[in-house]
Amino acid sequence: MKDWVATTMGLAVLVPTVALLLAGVTVSLDAITLSDVASQNCPANPDAHMTYEAPDAYGGLKPSGEDYFGTAGEQLLDEMKAENIERNLRYLTSKGHMAGTRQDLEQAEYLKKVWLDQGLDQVLLQPYNVQLSHPDLAKPNKVYLLDEAGEVKFTSSVMEEPLDGVQYDDSIPPAFLAFSPAGTVVTEELVYVNYGMYEDFLAVEAAGVRVGGRLVIAKFGRIFRGDKIQNAQRFNASGIILYTDPRDYHPDWQSGEPGYPHTLWLPGSGIQRGSILWRDGDPTTPYYPALDGVYRLPEEQTDTPTIPAHTLSYNDARKLLVNLGGQEVPPAWRGGLNITYRMGPQLNTPAWKVKLEVNNVKRVLPTYNVIGMIRGSEEPDRYVIYGNHRDSWTFGSCDPSSATAVQMEVVRAYGHLLAQGWKPRRSILFCSWGAGEYGFFGTWEWVEEYFKILKMRAVAHLNVDLAIIGTYNMLVSASPLLHKIIKEASKRTPAPDPSLGYETLWDHWNQRGRAASPDLMDYNLASTSEHAPFYQSIGVPASYMLWEINFDEYDWSDYPLYHTTYEDFDAVKNILDPEFRYHLSLGQMWALMGVGLADAKILPMDPEDETAMLRRMLAELKTEYGPNLKENGVSLGSLESVIERFALVAKTFKSHVDNLTNVSPLLARQLNDQLLLLEKCYTHTEGSSLRPHMKNMMFGTNNFNQYDSWLAPGVRDALWEATHCQEPCPQRWQVVRQQLSILQYVINSALLAMKDITRL
Repeated sequence: MKDWVATTMGLAVLVPTVALLLAGVTVSLDAITLSDVASQNCPANPDAHMTYEAPDAYGGLKPSGEDYFGTAGEQLLDEMKAENIERNLRYLTSKGHMAGTRQDLEQAEYLKKVWLDQGLDQVLLQPYNVQLSHPDLAKPNKVYLLDEAGEVKFTSSVMEEPLDGVQYDDSIPPAFLAFSPAGTVVTEELVYVNYGMYEDFLAVEAAGVRVGGRLVIAKFGRIFRGDKIQNAQRFNASGIILYTDPRDYHPDWQSGEPGYPHTLWLPGSGIQRGSILWRDGDPTTPYYPALDGVYRLPEEQTDTPTIPAHTLSYNDARKLLVNLGGQEVPPAWRGGLNITYRMGPQLNTPAWKVKLEVNNVKRVLPTYNVIGMIRGSEEPDRYVIYGNHRDSWTFGSCDPSSATAVQMEVVRAYGHLLAQGWKPRRSILFCSWGAGEYGFFGTWEWVEEYFKILKMRAVAHLNVDLAIIGTYNMLVSASPLLHKIIKEASKRTPAPDPSLGYETLWDHWNQRGRAASPDLMDYNLASTSEHAPFYQSIGVPASYMLWEINFDEYDWSDYPLYHTTYEDFDAVKNILDPEFRYHLSLGQMWALMGVGLADAKILPMDPEDETAMLRRMLAELKTEYGPNLKENGVSLGSLESVIERFALVAKTFKSHVDNLTNVSPLLARQLNDQLLLLEKCYTHTEGSSLRPHMKNMMFGTNNFNQYDSWLAPGVRDALWEATHCQEPCPQRWQVVRQQLSILQYVINSALLAMKDITRL
């Protein structure tokens, strides 16, 4: 049992803190004169600002003209190898590595050593002491079915059935949902609530079945599992059970098609683990980092679940659902089990009971970020950040180890460039985040510690959580300032499978059916991964991407093996990507994005992409809330006006930059700072009226599903409250007006950031 807790013995002396990297780094401007900032307006010459006068010291060329990547980009593409990614993944999936365990610390130390050996200028192992939730191995969580005499008729499994007959070792946790409080519920009443969405609970109560005081059972999928628990609390349920229904995780189950390892479908004993926190970051230290000696909120003051919750396989859930009485559920609510789905709350046999017993333990334990740096040669205090969390609930071959394996190969390829004498213009950080599965703990604490520095100096956070869950097409979400570099990188990256008729990744991505979204790229950053604290808290441009399934063929909420013990190396090697060519393609594009942002003299960012987003946001508000707004005397005229003024300024800025030549270092710095300030202007100290921690007033999450996004989240929070009020609520419409004013204010701030800084 002691192996579950990562120890800091032997780590008393750590390498210097990241503060040495991020603070106090300056750029000498002593040699710059006023004449250097003068610019010439020349005939239209797109991207003339990218010109560079001389080769690098190592003989390579920096980005210039229409080439955003230079010699370094070509060498990165050539250097990266699929077989190395495969080797990395085999190591990463050799053991489970849940946060707070010995195995997770071992992987962190391994990465640090490898990255130092590969030539990074500095690599730090940085701990934060965060509250983690683990199962009690002596008293694993279970669900029981009891007869009228209290005798146990059924007990849920605590672990999946092993594929080879060999029991799993202690690196794999038994069934649990992190941050479910310990507690026991014994009841004769169980209510089936479909996917546990807010509207599902409303429908149950509308059907005459009260939720309050009762145990509920819901399917995984459609929305974030933590939102299901929050909805159960909103309707005063006493506890909740979640399970993986075969309709979503093995639709061919009834026809006898086998599950994994023969297919990617989830076997009947598969158990999905996961965190149910709906507020990211260490819950005991909100708004400040979890360092030694800090004040921690008492348990009752933390924003954590208050009712017990547990997870079951569909084999075990069937034992409960087949004994559930009451009215039949609507056809759309039926799952894939060969039973009649009923709503409850009564059980078929009088006096029988369901018992839910959760024995999770919360402890403050260290989680470790591995931070590697390539120091920039000209602007070392500007940071292009690669991010991927390292921990997993089990082996994590897809989530997150597929991306960690790719990140390791990206670092190795960069190390090859460094060995030849190459240095980027700006600094590049490679971040392997700790405790990501719990709610992006390592990332949030790091952002909170370096909040002021990153808000001024971070260029972008390029995040990949998991590289692959299918190979049909890519899904890419990004804030608008990164759309340009993503498109250009994809045009230079070879297609993963030329036999499909595509030459470049751009061809594959652009010509094949879209993954999940009708748009090539969307703004759906949501809270799916470690990019969240960067854009939500400090307004740093962020991206998220992975290889996805064909959504015309499948309707998955999660990939079938998600967070189970069956998510192992063989699932990737034997089924998903045997030659690791899709891993390689994503990695090459990821590498190019970083070198483009780190090496270009003027950042390859187009403010007119922001204009497209702003107009879309306005159109969505008009479509969804236009009649409500008009009925309550609320106008969007001022918002529309400031958006059009932004559009004019963005167009002027882009035209000005495109026609510059012989740009001095100081002028380049000024223009780049204007670009970097743009999305940072969207943050507002007070945040949304409903969710003060949601600081970005332009990009945020759906209040009922952290996996989904809302443009203008503060306004949408207020509109939801106002339109769902059952009686006249003038005070709620006042909040709508206030949030619209704040939205208008942050857009105007971005507008001012883009204006010529010599003209007020």
